[in-house]
Amino acid sequence: MYILSMRKITIFICLLIFSSCDNDKGDKSAPEVTIISPESGSIVNEVVSITCEATDNNKIDFVQFFVNDSLDSFIASAEPYVFDWNTNNFQNETYLIKAKAEDASGNSAESNTISLTVDNTLSIPNSVEIESISYSLSLMTIRFRQSKEDDFKSYKLFVSEGADSSEMFEIGEITEQSDTVFTTTEFDPTQQKWYFVLVTDIYGYSVSSTGYSVLESNPTEPSFNPPSYNNGIIRFAWSASPDNDFLKYYLYSSTADDMAGKTILSTNTIRNDTTHSMILNITEPLKYYQVIVEDQWGFFSESSIVRPNMPFTMIKNYGGIQNERGYSIRQTNDGGYVLVGSTTSYGSGGSDLWILKIDNMGMSEWSRTFGGIGNDVGRDIIQTSDGGYIATGYTKSFSDDGDMDLWLIKTNGSGQSCLYDENGNCSSGSSMWVKTFGTSGNDYGASVIESIESDSTFFIAVGKSGRIPSVYMVKTDDKGVKQWEKHYGEGPGGKAQFIIESQVQVPKYIVVGQDNHPGTPDSDLTITGINTNGADEWSRQIQYGNSLNEIGNFIIGLSGGGYAVAGAKQNGNWYDLLIMKANNDGTQADSWLFGGSYNETGSYMQEIQSGFVVSGSTESFGQGLYDIWVVSTDNSGNEIYTQTFGGSMDDKALGGGKGDNGEPLIIGYTGSFGNGGEDILVIKIDPNYQP
Repeated sequence: MYILSMRKITIFICLLIFSSCDNDKGDKSAPEVTIISPESGSIVNEVVSITCEATDNNKIDFVQFFVNDSLDSFIASAEPYVFDWNTNNFQNETYLIKAKAEDASGNSAESNTISLTVDNTLSIPNSVEIESISYSLSLMTIRFRQSKEDDFKSYKLFVSEGADSSEMFEIGEITEQSDTVFTTTEFDPTQQKWYFVLVTDIYGYSVSSTGYSVLESNPTEPSFNPPSYNNGIIRFAWSASPDNDFLKYYLYSSTADDMAGKTILSTNTIRNDTTHSMILNITEPLKYYQVIVEDQWGFFSESSIVRPNMPFTMIKNYGGIQNERGYSIRQTNDGGYVLVGSTTSYGSGGSDLWILKIDNMGMSEWSRTFGGIGNDVGRDIIQTSDGGYIATGYTKSFSDDGDMDLWLIKTNGSGQSCLYDENGNCSSGSSMWVKTFGTSGNDYGASVIESIESDSTFFIAVGKSGRIPSVYMVKTDDKGVKQWEKHYGEGPGGKAQFIIESQVQVPKYIVVGQDNHPGTPDSDLTITGINTNGADEWSRQIQYGNSLNEIGNFIIGLSGGGYAVAGAKQNGNWYDLLIMKANNDGTQADSWLFGGSYNETGSYMQEIQSGFVVSGSTESFGQGLYDIWVVSTDNSGNEIYTQTFGGSMDDKALGGGKGDNGEPLIIGYTGSFGNGGEDILVIKIDPNYQP
């Protein structure tokens, strides 16, 4: 009974299976499938979605996609039937795409075929360029533009030794799209490298920026204006370095216009501190200057080479380890200069009269000393018509009573004279002789000229006598034989400071100095006109005076007639530098004072195209104690400029002369600079100087 039942069940199951199989084999309808996007003929790139519709009378089992008849997809078993075709691994060309659908009964059908052209050049991201690379001594910062790609993945930073991006080495990666700054401590800007930014998208497409070269270059060249000179101080200024890697400024000086043998004046590590000033050592040669800037990598840049706008074209000092002073300088026929003064470094003892011949560049050609064991000083010198020289001053070595005597020394063209005797006198004809003049008391010569009268040569020396009246004048022939001697003035305070030949025929000579009335301590500036026989044609003094003191130290004839005087005028307890104009008869035409809180005096003056240049000494201005002072004015006495020359000790101008090119020549001494003690100082002023 049980066996019969099981047999019936088995038969029933088989009938069911057979009935089902028979029903499936009965579905002969194929599905329908159509690609609906993209449109045939489209250009595609990266990943493109291919979508189709598939229908069946029963059920779609799956859909597959084919590229050029090759299956290139997973089975899409449910709607939507989409194939995301990754074209990144395909060549850029045209491909045929179709789909195949199959239903549950195994019936299948193919879709329409579309053509799609792959162009993955459109898939490469836009490059981002490096905008700047900056660095300090320890950190380099690379800044680049931000990628605008929607499929951005990363930035990668590379460095290469070549501009063609060969052999690039990765130095870092950034995955944040907005982060466009990369820093590194591993860099060497002294070796040229190229830096690149590689942008990559999520599909693996990459593009590199162009290379950004980094090679530490020389710093920005500083702009260096000509230094300015003002009252003994020279000031320098240059532009500040704009470079972040600035390290140091160097200020150099050199006597060569190419800076050969340059020396450092100062160094400075503060970027915005671009000035320097110093007291000029006026005994050093004129110099050229240059600023050099250094960066942190040891690279340098040089400014242009400049020379200061100086009021002088030459400054020279002469002397030994003791004391020298210069009182007079004159242009010579060979274009050089002869100067006279005193020396205690050389000679026979005490101070000796010193004659020094220099060329037009200030180089010494020869020197001669004259004197004995006492003090002997030269105050003035000129070149004579025979090519030799005559100097005046005083001697104490060859005086009967030990006081000073006026001294005249006539030399040949090389400064040689005869061997004077124990009285300080000798004669070897008209070209070489030595003579003393004076009696009891101190007598000295301050100025000398040569005068040609009726084809005969005479010398006239003026100065001061120990007698009263004390303005002293001696005239000799060409052999030094006295023709006459005269005393002028009224009081014991009188003295002649300088003599010139007059602008008119009568009087013959014009003498400037000072005089005082007997019993009166105050002295007045005097101008005296004297004829060839020594008679005074006129003397002017009262109109220059007041209840205080005045003195005239130097006088010149003016191109338009009349005279001009440089000297000093008491103003309260101190003296001011005085410039005075006088008419042909010695009467005052105009006058001007220049000074400060202390003492000033004028010792030399010269007429130039714009007006006057006066040299002297100042205690009110400059760098300390007395300084040499130059005042330039127009013809109306209006100041154009003033300048001082000196240092911390006494520096004074005692005389001067005119160069053949119109340069004012200043002579005096410096106690601030030189070889020791006081040195003779010669300054050649630029007549065209403008501050």
